[in-house]
Amino acid sequence: MARFLVVVPHDPERCLEAIDATLNQGPGFQEAYEWGCRVGNHTGYVFVRAGGAQEAIEDYVPPFLRPTAVANRLTQFSVRDLHEMLREAGKTAGRPT
Repeated sequence: MARFLVVVPHDPERCLEAIDATLNQGPGFQEAYEWGCRVGNHTGYVFVRAGGAQEAIEDYVPPFLRPTAVANRLTQFSVRDLHEMLREAGKTAGRPT
């Protein structure tokens, strides 16, 4: 299972409907979702584990919001990973002098 950040934008006119539909999907959704609506960013955000982007959307987003939802697969990098990627790209990890 991969980790995804699911981004669920919605129209201001449908804000309460979007939040209500999302929170009423089942236990755990109230704690999982975070919202930007109070500052004019009518978007819900949720971190999930899923087998793929489509699965993340289908499992965590109400049907009427799915057409605009995006699931971004996330990767956590270590310093070692960074050095390896730089080496493969033919660069060195420089530090400010």
